[in-house]
Amino acid sequence: MKSKIIFLLLMSFLFIRASAQQRVVTGKVTATNGTVVPGVTVTQKGTGNATVTNEQGNYSISLPTGSILVFTSINYRTEEINAGDRTNVNVLLTDTTTTLSDVVVIGYGNQNRKQLTSAITTVKPEEFNRGAIVDPAQLLQGKVAGLNITASGNPNAPAAVILRGASTLNSSQSPFYVIDGIPGADISILAPDDIATFDVLKDAAATAIYGNRAANGVIMVTTKKGRKGQATVSYAGYVGFEKVSKRLEMMNSDELRAVLATNGQAFTPADDKGANTDWQKEVQRPSATSHNHNLSISGGSEKTVYSASINYAKKEGIMRFSDLDRVIVRLALDQTAINDKVKFSLMISNSNSVANNVPYLNT
Repeated sequence: MKSKIIFLLLMSFLFIRASAQQRVVTGKVTATNGTVVPGVTVTQKGTGNATVTNEQGNYSISLPTGSILVFTSINYRTEEINAGDRTNVNVLLTDTTTTLSDVVVIGYGNQNRKQLTSAITTVKPEEFNRGAIVDPAQLLQGKVAGLNITASGNPNAPAAVILRGASTLNSSQSPFYVIDGIPGADISILAPDDIATFDVLKDAAATAIYGNRAANGVIMVTTKKGRKGQATVSYAGYVGFEKVSKRLEMMNSDELRAVLATNGQAFTPADDKGANTDWQKEVQRPSATSHNHNLSISGGSEKTVYSASINYAKKEGIMRFSDLDRVIVRLALDQTAINDKVKFSLMISNSNSVANNVPYLNT
């Protein structure tokens, strides 16, 4: 009887000791910039015991005392940490993303800039023009040699874009636009805040794939895309004012009568109304107001990335009664499948505008 009691006590002691050695370890994985890192594989070294961090970067794993945890994730340096007897282990991962060679988009695909012999100019966001810009083409004004962009005071007229100089009298002289790989897309459906880069293709070698459509050059537009990670919401906006830099000095009625008298002429009674009308002030606004608001959200997971934005722009013209009221909604979705061998992309953009032009007749 005594031996049985000793045996039971010994088994109970071993069970309690084994239970004490196996415990649950929790923690959080963040990057050096302070953002959480989802999808990190957390493995007990030398075993198949593993887990993955959730969307908040948190993990939980059961392991014995003295185990070594291995943290691995794409674009981050692998970390090994001895958990010891701790129940909470937070980890800071270092980004190992390296700067790739400067790649240029051309009609036939992508090519390293060092190996490129064609005349191509890339304009990045930090080089874009700033200010009260509604037409995306104005972002490039003065940025590319040989590219002439002229905007009028009419908010409803697109900027005149000439890349290779005037080549014809009757046909369009505008370049051929390719937006996110879609040839012939209308650049006016994009908000300036949604554009990531411009690639301006000037010579025949770079534009050959598009045939005679590229006779006036090609401008390739890449829009902003979502990135893996937590959802990011951003807002950009401005309020601007435009005015005529210098008006012509107009004569009043007395001065006009004096000029006519000097030349031996005079108003007829029917023409002399006795009024002093400055027609410049009558047809022009003292100041034209513009404001633009862009709200966007982007993010994604290992398989899916998304980007969505809504843009509202209101622009008054220098001429009275002319203005543009526009709303642009855009959605971009990328989905990978079959072990990242297949990629599906969805891009939707809709532009709705109300344009008021200068009335030519009083009705």
